[in-house]
Amino acid sequence: MPPRDSATQIYRFGRQEILATLLCPLMIAGCGGSGSPSQMTISQTPMSQTIAFGAIAAQTAGASVVLTATSSSGLPVTFASTTPVVCAISGSMASLNAAGSCTLQASQAGNSSYAAATTVSQSFIVNAGLTACATPSPANPAAGSGTYRQIAINPNVYGTGSTSGWTVFGFSQEGALNGPGDPQVLEMLPNVVPRAWARWDTDGTHASDYNFGYPAQAKTAGIVFIGGTTATVLFPDEFPVAAQFESQVSCNAQGQPVIHSPLNFYRGSMASAAYRQYIVAIAELQIDGGVDGVFFDEVSGSYQGATYDNNEGFDDADVADFGGFLCAKYPSLSAAQWQSQFGITAADNLNCSTTAALAGRTFNYRGYLARNGWQTAPLISSNPLAAEWGAMGDDPQNGTFTNTYLYLVYWQDIVVTLRNYARQKYGREIYITANGIYPFVDLQAAGLFDYNYFGPGGSDQDFCPLTGSGDLDGTQSLMPAFLYMQQQSAYVAGRSVLVSVFIDWPSGPMSRYLSLPSSEQQDYWRMYVPEAYAVGVHFAMHLLDTVGDPTATQLGLMPYFDKAAAFYKLPAHAALYENAQNLTGVVNVSVANVATNLTGLSDRRTVAHLINHNYSKGFQAQSAVVVSFPVANAPTTVTLVSPDASGDTSIPFTYANGQVQVTVPQLVSYVALVTK
Repeated sequence: MPPRDSATQIYRFGRQEILATLLCPLMIAGCGGSGSPSQMTISQTPMSQTIAFGAIAAQTAGASVVLTATSSSGLPVTFASTTPVVCAISGSMASLNAAGSCTLQASQAGNSSYAAATTVSQSFIVNAGLTACATPSPANPAAGSGTYRQIAINPNVYGTGSTSGWTVFGFSQEGALNGPGDPQVLEMLPNVVPRAWARWDTDGTHASDYNFGYPAQAKTAGIVFIGGTTATVLFPDEFPVAAQFESQVSCNAQGQPVIHSPLNFYRGSMASAAYRQYIVAIAELQIDGGVDGVFFDEVSGSYQGATYDNNEGFDDADVADFGGFLCAKYPSLSAAQWQSQFGITAADNLNCSTTAALAGRTFNYRGYLARNGWQTAPLISSNPLAAEWGAMGDDPQNGTFTNTYLYLVYWQDIVVTLRNYARQKYGREIYITANGIYPFVDLQAAGLFDYNYFGPGGSDQDFCPLTGSGDLDGTQSLMPAFLYMQQQSAYVAGRSVLVSVFIDWPSGPMSRYLSLPSSEQQDYWRMYVPEAYAVGVHFAMHLLDTVGDPTATQLGLMPYFDKAAAFYKLPAHAALYENAQNLTGVVNVSVANVATNLTGLSDRRTVAHLINHNYSKGFQAQSAVVVSFPVANAPTTVTLVSPDASGDTSIPFTYANGQVQVTVPQLVSYVALVTK
């Protein structure tokens, strides 16, 4: 026993020390109360403890992992899983049941001497236990096996539904497919809701997941209701057995499925006929429920890779088609030439000397990449086949496998299948669109985000420019980008189709837009909606998204949106943008910082569009603005149309040397000058 004095004694219990007062001087006031010896009370504060639980490397589904964690107290640690579908716990053993992200927790509840430890979590990836991924078709796709010029286009892939009168777009996507619908849509009454629904994971894979009364309401109100689905996002739980997932998931060049954080999804392989049938069936559910069309998101996602490095799509289905593509593109190469030009040897098993249906389908491209050390960077410049494989863009004519087959084989197959379904079952046309610029669509519906290629010449365009102080930089025009998108659509689609855009989310433009003061949010739409209209693009006004961003109602924008929708839907105004053709004539303006465009209408009217970019935390109105622009013949009237005016008015003009000249009394945000 340790030494003691007359007042205190220290006892040691393990690593804890308790100082206990055992004796109290008899006559000290407040010690014992009555002068008799006091009864001692010992109080003990539990000591803290910590847990050491090390990181766990990526694992493979079907395996088990023995877990090791220790507490500083020496007390036993218990384990739990917060992702039981992916991994389950039995004692200190984790069973890895499915591909996905596994999160485990180590805890120690404490005892009379130790307080509970802070729980420690570890997360790790569980890869699907595959020897191959995305089972290939037995032969090249019916429309495939070739280059851009060799692939047949089925005439049934083109829609014949009219988009006439589609002027006002309202972007609203319901997070709950079976919810009552967005009341903002029925208040604003846009002509079109371009992506009202989108299937995500298993939500949307059954008819019972949807409230089909919502599209019926929209149709009664005269609104075109377009549903939708993610085209490539894939979760393991979408299939009852792992083998189905494994036969349709895309892979990287090492033959492993790629998990995309933080949502922990995979990509379905668009080269897989079974996967295409899967997403077609989801679209058919919505068509059965009465939607007017279907929007497909992230069609090109199969090739993106976890970090947008394009290291994905190297599954068996894609690789077999790539072999067919190579044989079709280079039909006359000898074995020696394949080796000299591309480094392909007999070990790579590229056999082009067989039937057209089977040519190239045994190509072992992943083995080729591994042999050369390129399996972690398959698009490295030293790989001579990287240029043949290609990186995703929006040009099916660029001569690469990924662009050729994604657009002209896989995408064509989806579109023609759905069009034939609606025609044969219901005798009607449906509208098909996708996020970006695509062939075979009835309308383009391109999301605006950072790191895009929508700026002039394919540059990156900032679709919500801010000043250094965080205000809207209204001095910047988006008209060149909108015009470029219009031109790209005509090139890619090969015909004239309506082009619409929306602010994608979560994205940089959306974050910057939401950071603006409410008055500047309204100015954003006052400025850039007419800029888009001026070149033939339709900018969807943002009502609702699925990640909890403030709605238009919460932002106080609905009164403006209601007014803007009524203005642009007015038949006399809608006609200014219907089938308008961009003209090359120059619009001269007497003041600086005004964006302009000249368009011609089918009834031979000419329209000069003026958007004011004199802006600093608000529009700086310009007075007595002199405008001149070319018109082939002397007009009889010039009408000033503006959402800032109380009504359309005829204004005085002069005409000389093929030029109309007018003076606009006031330019606030937007003015259209219409000659007749």
